[in-house]
Amino acid sequence: MWAFAIMKLLWLSEKEVGSLISMEEVLKLVEEAFKEKGEGHVQMPPKPYLFYSRYNGDLRIMPSYLERLDISAVKVVNVHPNNPSEFNLPSIMALIILIDPKNGAPLAILGGTQITAMRTGAAGGVAAKYLARKDSKKVGIIGAGVQARTQLQALDLILEDLEEVKVWSRTSASANRFVMEMRTKVGKGIEITPEKDAQCTVEGVDVLVTTTPSRKPLVRKEWIPQGVHINCIGPMLLEKKSLNQQFLRVLK
Repeated sequence: MWAFAIMKLLWLSEKEVGSLISMEEVLKLVEEAFKEKGEGHVQMPPKPYLFYSRYNGDLRIMPSYLERLDISAVKVVNVHPNNPSEFNLPSIMALIILIDPKNGAPLAILGGTQITAMRTGAAGGVAAKYLARKDSKKVGIIGAGVQARTQLQALDLILEDLEEVKVWSRTSASANRFVMEMRTKVGKGIEITPEKDAQCTVEGVDVLVTTTPSRKPLVRKEWIPQGVHINCIGPMLLEKKSLNQQFLRVLK
């Protein structure tokens, strides 16, 4: 007869997770994880998808193991672009299970929605750190949702000379909400303004961030200044397209 020890399992809600992490910490950890992956010390197989075509959504399973750090986890995350308007829910929600690599036992279950938003925002920050011009001062953001907020939080920490942020959204109300909220969350002296259209948002910027689920091109290549760095977040398409195809949709 097998004898099973009682396992202690930590549960952290989204609220608790939000009180424990900061963008400064997430930036450092994401950069470290990228380094581990680049040096070949991470197992991260391609994620399988479930497509909920009738509901315009999908679910993906994301396992990983950082071998040198001996950290392993599985994330279950959805993408349902209609959630905010139809169900008053975030478009993207996630749950993370932390696994003990020694024996496969679950160590913790935690809300992963905020972690997902901050991790993706931090990824944009790390990209800008190494790929954007060091004297970048102006940022343009297409979209004014959750990801636009975390992208700007990360860029605020990365771009030392940041002076101006322009944002455009399909509704002026969401752009105005973004401006009012982010003025209290970024460094003093940074001007944040809503723009009337996407072209005005793109013109003259050093860093461009696209954060919308739109399946139609919103930015045209002739608008983009020479030498601009682009953080292209989305669109999250249900069709199985390559990253290159998705990127070309933005620059069409």
